Amino acid sequence: MPHDLQARVKSLERQLKTLQAEYQTLRLQGNSAFQQVFYRIAERATAGLPFYDFLKEIHSLLKDLLPATNLYVALVNHAADTLSFPYYVDERDGSSLQVQDVPRRRGLTEYVLRTGIPQLIDAERFAELKAQGEITEATGDLTFTSWLGVPLLMHGVVSGALVVQSYTPGDCYSGEDADVLGFVANHLSNAIERYRAIEAMRQSEGRYRSVVDNLTVGLVVIQDGRVAFINPSMARIAGHSLDRLLARHYAAAVHPDDLEKLLARKERRQLGAPLEPVHTFRVVTAAGEIRYLEASEVVIEWESRAAVLAFMTDITDRLSSEQAQKAALQQQTKLNDMKTRFISMTSHEFRTPLASIHGSVELLKHYENRMPPDKKRQILQNIDDAVERMTHMLGNVLQIGRAEAGQLQFRPKPLALNPFCLALVDELRNSMPHAFAKITLTLDLCAPEQYFLLDEALIRNIVGNLLSNAIKYSPQGGSVTFSALENDGIVVLTIADQGIGIPTADQEQLFQTFHRASNVGGIAGTGLGLSIVKEAVNCHRGTIEVHSVEGQGSQFTVMLPTSTEPA
Repeated sequence: MPHDLQARVKSLERQLKTLQAEYQTLRLQGNSAFQQVFYRIAERATAGLPFYDFLKEIHSLLKDLLPATNLYVALVNHAADTLSFPYYVDERDGSSLQVQDVPRRRGLTEYVLRTGIPQLIDAERFAELKAQGEITEATGDLTFTSWLGVPLLMHGVVSGALVVQSYTPGDCYSGEDADVLGFVANHLSNAIERYRAIEAMRQSEGRYRSVVDNLTVGLVVIQDGRVAFINPSMARIAGHSLDRLLARHYAAAVHPDDLEKLLARKERRQLGAPLEPVHTFRVVTAAGEIRYLEASEVVIEWESRAAVLAFMTDITDRLSSEQAQKAALQQQTKLNDMKTRFISMTSHEFRTPLASIHGSVELLKHYENRMPPDKKRQILQNIDDAVERMTHMLGNVLQIGRAEAGQLQFRPKPLALNPFCLALVDELRNSMPHAFAKITLTLDLCAPEQYFLLDEALIRNIVGNLLSNAIKYSPQGGSVTFSALENDGIVVLTIADQGIGIPTADQEQLFQTFHRASNVGGIAGTGLGLSIVKEAVNCHRGTIEVHSVEGQGSQFTVMLPTSTEPA
């Protein structure tokens, strides 16, 4: 080999080594920049940026790797067979093509989507594709010098395209540029899938949040003794603001009397003890109103830690309705019972005077001409007494009816209590002479000149019924005492007897309409007298007390507030 040729070969070898060294240096520098770009892409993908801002960051980073002044992203809606362009930056088209839901055509982007491989297109190739009918509906400025598009694969399906294009003369994308853009597209596809998952989750959370916020049932999450979450209905039910409930202990609004029960339930849950699925408790609102809540709970995980999710329902109105229904039912039962006892009483109590009247009329009808005058007067007196007894019973029934209807009138006037009581004693002595003859009556009355502001008709009912009962229910006689005295502006009426007494079991129902004690036997009565007494005492805003032992007698004490009046 000639010397000059050997020298030339050696020179070329040196130049080749130099070029190889420079290539390695450039390759390492390129790899370093490449790695840095992809690190920053991954960093931006998890930065929580809005999707457009994230794509803008990708565009900026891609410029460090290849000519990318003009870039756009296309995404496919497979269900609607449309394209959306969430990011479109072009020095000639601007952002006019950044649109949504564009019908798919036979354009450049669609060509990438159809082939599923990177497409590097220059003016010559573009003309060939148009001639072949592959691209017939391209849009935008088509005077580019070089166009490069790579597919975006998501879940193994071509679901979009990443495209760069240049209008600069001499720019021509290469296969290496296609590889770089392909790598970027892979990272972008992963990021888009993540953004879509986050958006789907946000929409799902939004739907669930909308449901939760609009539930009429209260929802509250309790964690570490505090309220971690609460929906608007719970704040409305509890009667406190959301901020106030979130800032305090979960039981801060609970009624003090129910707090121990609620804390005990919490301890049983922590110990794993069985709990009733539903329980009730009361809360006190900011306005001081007491509300009844019905609650059920379930243990959940909240922000990676155990918590309790409680469902709350305001049952205040329901309980009020149930109580009203219960009261109405009790009232109806009471009325039905009163009706039954009234029918029983009237059929029994009216039978005797009616039988007496009927018998007396029969005697007069058949034997009047043969009867001496004294006998006739006696029979007529019996009729009059029977009529009087029936009138008295009817009067009592009407009195109770007025009291039940709230129509019992109170008309206090100055009353000389001493002569009034003496006159009433005389009336009883005349109306029940046989029973009166068996007892010894002791009186202790106020001074005759003392007047008190009382309702005479109601006082007659009080004294008349109590005194007649004391006499009637002392069939074996004994002592009956009656006192009517004034003590510090209070008229105190006391009537005591040594009669049959009242069984303990009957004393709670003593003042109920038509109720009679179980030991009265054959002693006549309607069960109305003490009910009338009670209503008359109430009209005076007074009180009545009874002390009785069966077989030993009874004592009734009536205290009526009044004012004394001079004679």
